[in-house]
Amino acid sequence: MAALGNLSNDQIVTAYRNAVRARTLDLKIINAQRQGIIGFHVPAEGQEMIQIAIGMLAEKDDLIFSYYRDLALYLQRGVPISLIFDQMLANGNDFQKGRQMPDHFSFKEFNFSTVQSPVGSHLPLSVGAAYSFRYNKKKGIVIVTFGDGATSTSDFHAALNLASVFNLSVLFVCENNGWAISVPTNRQTKADIYKKGAAYGIPGKRVDGNDLIASLAGLQEAFDYVRSGKGPYLVEAVTYRIGPHSTSDDPKKYRVDEITDGSENDPIKRLENLMLKMGVVDLNFIQSAKAQAKEEIDRTMEERMSIPAPDPSTIFDDVYEEPSWIQEEERRDIDGSD
Repeated sequence: MAALGNLSNDQIVTAYRNAVRARTLDLKIINAQRQGIIGFHVPAEGQEMIQIAIGMLAEKDDLIFSYYRDLALYLQRGVPISLIFDQMLANGNDFQKGRQMPDHFSFKEFNFSTVQSPVGSHLPLSVGAAYSFRYNKKKGIVIVTFGDGATSTSDFHAALNLASVFNLSVLFVCENNGWAISVPTNRQTKADIYKKGAAYGIPGKRVDGNDLIASLAGLQEAFDYVRSGKGPYLVEAVTYRIGPHSTSDDPKKYRVDEITDGSENDPIKRLENLMLKMGVVDLNFIQSAKAQAKEEIDRTMEERMSIPAPDPSTIFDDVYEEPSWIQEEERRDIDGSD
């Protein structure tokens, strides 16, 4: 409890608001997918606290290689909900011009790399980015998030080995939600994930990723270690995936949720109880925060749905610096010109 004293009330309230916004946004996207408005979604429900903590400790110059389940991290780092909806809806304001499937965000302005679809494939890229930081004498560190299933891929081991050999400033954060799609963690890896770094000379630790204060305390040591130039660090955040792996998944076939939305073990409910006990907020504030989040998200989605799809001619953008004759011919076909 005393650890709350290290945070101001404003920091706690902002963290809580962003967790609620992320949860509300997540559920809104799921409903939109069920209605055929959005094609696909990878829910983040239950994993908000570790993501909020990363966002609180990350600095502006840090580059983040997130994975496809980091909604709360985006919001905590300042990404507007409007940009998230633009990508999910693939409208004309989408940075990726409607070319990428939902949840594969690209927020360069906020120092996020583009989300990769193959599991673990972004880990070696994060190491390369950290090497680039050093070579170009850039400020900041590289932070990379991933699920427990990624630690059983070859890319995970290659990334840890390279980061260690070159003593690079990479913070590896595994959001261990207990499931690699339908396979529980204990069936896809026998080793404790936070200990896997030891084989490469990388320190590691396990934190309670469902508790904001515990996440902040555990991550602070890791951030300090990496920022000091001592090399990479591996954090295993034990969290929980409420519901399916994706909207194409039926979790009822292989599990029963042990934590549900609004239950006492729900990470957001745990933070609410802590704030109430410490006198940071009252019940009226909690009800108001949830109502405000719903109003904001409902309104924003309605606004972004009115934006038309990208112009078909944008398919030729960002391919070559100078258009090829094939592109010019295809463009004429689309335009209907000779």
